[in-house]
Amino acid sequence: MFLIDDILMLPFKLPVAGFNWVMRQIQTMADEELLNDQAWKERLIELQMMLEVGDISEEQFAAEEAIVFLQLREIRARREEIARHAAASRGEEEPESAIGIYTGYGK
Repeated sequence: MFLIDDILMLPFKLPVAGFNWVMRQIQTMADEELLNDQAWKERLIELQMMLEVGDISEEQFAAEEAIVFLQLREIRARREEIARHAAASRGEEEPESAIGIYTGYGK
């Protein structure tokens, strides 16, 4: 009986399943783009080379460097948030006392 039900419902289930698959692919690609820090690291190297060659001044370098570090911190925060959600979905609890490392960047 279930086979007949599956065959009869196929015209309704396939489009929904296909749409769900497409949406999962879009979500995966968006997550990869938001978590990719390689472009920002390359931008930082490019800025350092431009400073050494003399294409930009120290002030311009400092302003652009601040933007790059801000973006890198946001990417790291997104990664940590995703890791927290993944741990919570697995039932793991966050430790009460965590050790943080102050890098001096930011705030």
